[in-house]
Amino acid sequence: LNPAWEFINDLFGISTEDLSIKALRILAIVLIVAVARLFMILVQKVSHFLVYSNWGPLRYIFSNHQRSITLQNLLISLTKYVVYIMAMGYILRELGVDYRAYLASLSLIGIALGFGSQGLVQDVVTGFFILFENQFSVGDMVEISGQVGVVESIGLRTTRIHNYFGASIVLQNRNIPMAIRYPKGAFEVVIDVAIPSTDAAVQAATLLDRVGTELHKQFREIIMRKPQVKDLVELETSELFARLYCEIWPAQQWVIEAQMVPRIRELFKREGLEVPADRIVVFYHLPEERGVEPSIL
Repeated sequence: LNPAWEFINDLFGISTEDLSIKALRILAIVLIVAVARLFMILVQKVSHFLVYSNWGPLRYIFSNHQRSITLQNLLISLTKYVVYIMAMGYILRELGVDYRAYLASLSLIGIALGFGSQGLVQDVVTGFFILFENQFSVGDMVEISGQVGVVESIGLRTTRIHNYFGASIVLQNRNIPMAIRYPKGAFEVVIDVAIPSTDAAVQAATLLDRVGTELHKQFREIIMRKPQVKDLVELETSELFARLYCEIWPAQQWVIEAQMVPRIRELFKREGLEVPADRIVVFYHLPEERGVEPSIL
């Protein structure tokens, strides 16, 4: 064994003492990384327990789940930056880099950021205002810069939403000049199609169900649930309407006006079912909201 070690020592110039020191440093670095990672997992688990707990006071403290989740994400994001920067400092110390020099370098980086990266500061400041002014929270359906989606997370620098196509969109906080918040989520759409008599009600319901099924298959991302045919509507003027309900993403009325209504007209005409005065009336409103002016298409 000794001759073999002497050969390795001559080849690489590593003594037993040096090897043990290096091994201890590697072990220390691994422990630092593991501790940092375990600490972040602990923070996530504890924050998740607090936010979703049904125990006594916690239920009332975190009763607003959307705002609580938003605060949780921000806390985790902030803690991650602090913990990982500290861990990097300790790792550099184990590698022989002066810890004070590391702190000085962070100060220089801070100065550089102050002069050359005002955008980063704007992102952070805007993120705090979004949070504390409760402009929107995680889980809200919003429209930002022409993008409609559900908020996935709000961080120190960015806000992430996913849209009706399932795409994840990352927006820098400073680039959020205006946000439209849809508190009740999806739009409810009511489509009333005029029919000539009660005898035509069954055929009209069948045709509306066919159009609704086809459109839902084609635009599943936008039409959130399969449209449903409801009861026959009779007005005081004796006019009869077959009614179709569906739910769509906000700001996506085009799928009704440019796709569903023309297909209803085409199918009714093809099947020989008259639409008196060509009357198709469309109502848009939020769930449980009534009295919205109809759109006659």
